[in-house]
Amino acid sequence: MDQPVYNVKVLEEGCRFDFLSIGYTITHKAILYKETEVPFLYLLTLVEVQSDGKLSTTINNSNADVKPTMATVFKTIETFTTVNPRAIVGFAGNTDAKTRLYRIAISRDLDKFLEKYLIWGVRSDNGKHEPFEPNQPYQFFFVTNRFLI
Repeated sequence: MDQPVYNVKVLEEGCRFDFLSIGYTITHKAILYKETEVPFLYLLTLVEVQSDGKLSTTINNSNADVKPTMATVFKTIETFTTVNPRAIVGFAGNTDAKTRLYRIAISRDLDKFLEKYLIWGVRSDNGKHEPFEPNQPYQFFFVTNRFLI
């Protein structure tokens, strides 16, 4: 993505990336990569870090910084898959609107993403997975390196 990204702090052996979202307010956010029982499959979750350190996926603030936040998410995918080249990263928004934002962000830079990654979407209308196509009703996304290192 050709958008500015936030500075991130890498924690938990490269499975957590913390940053400050700067919009109407300054909000502490984190991007988590959690390994699943399926080999090489990691789930990405964007969370807000509350003042007591607890992580929340349900806080829904509109901080007017969607583009740099999405660019930061995709930059961490690049970092994570460079360190874990066989990883498959799965993600969705915590609401339909946020999942739509992921779809829009992927669509906007699809040609650049496809130079490095394979991207699939899981359709919300029939549950089938397919190579990502813009303007399709996806409920979930998967990204992996196009070329294994």
